[in-house]
Amino acid sequence: MREREESVLVSFRTTAEAMAMEDHCGRDGIPGRLIPIPSFVSAGCGFGWKAPKRERERILEYMKAQGLGYERVGEYLL
Repeated sequence: MREREESVLVSFRTTAEAMAMEDHCGRDGIPGRLIPIPSFVSAGCGFGWKAPKRERERILEYMKAQGLGYERVGEYLL
C-alpha cells in the first residue's frame, strides 16, 4: 500500500477529459497519474489526476494553456 501524501486531485466531468489529461501530461512530462476517485470525493466520471500538492499551480496553468476541461480541484491526503 502506498504511503499517503498531501496531494492535489483534479476531477473530470467525462472520461474523455480524464483521458485527454493523461495523454497531454504523459507527453509533456507533467507530474501525476490518473486514479479512481476515492469514495469521499464526488466526480462525474470517477477518475481524477493525482499529483503532489506542490505542483497545484503548475498543473492548473498547464491545463488552462492546453484547454483541458475539468470538474473541480481539491487538496487531500491521498
